[in-house]
Amino acid sequence: MDSILVDDEKCLACNSCQIACCIAHSESKTLYGAISEKAPPASKIHVEPGVKGIGFPLNCRHCQDPQCVKACVTKSLYMAGDGAVLHDDKRCIGCLMCFIACPFGAIEEGVKKQGGCSVSKCDLCISLDSKPACVDACPTKALVFAKADSFSKDRRRKYIVEMAASPEAASNQ
Repeated sequence: MDSILVDDEKCLACNSCQIACCIAHSESKTLYGAISEKAPPASKIHVEPGVKGIGFPLNCRHCQDPQCVKACVTKSLYMAGDGAVLHDDKRCIGCLMCFIACPFGAIEEGVKKQGGCSVSKCDLCISLDSKPACVDACPTKALVFAKADSFSKDRRRKYIVEMAASPEAASNQ
């Protein structure tokens, strides 16, 4: 399964991914319309301060062994056949057990609904016929929609090229 992966060296913390997520999950599917909606859509990706002082986009990791799914008493969180962790809002009672169980803090309390609340989490923009909106919107391509093994392989190659070009590597020969 393809995942939303982050090249943290490229993130500028511009929040384009958050805006695109809100628009993609709005009723109008436009920026102006989303701002004007009675219940504005919430972003399902959040840019947090990174260790290098720039930024790090954080969203649901769609884990292979999702603790949030195990903690969900109503089974409103479930793993789809392709491995995506999805949420059925109609079944959610707002107990927030998934919120507590998520080791990444990627699940948030969602829009209040009659009789309780719901949760909000990344759904990989399954309603779109393309890659997730956050990935398309990223101006620096810090967000990538790919298989983890190919992403990791590309990062290893980049590291090897950088090491070979470094002055320390040349002086050790």
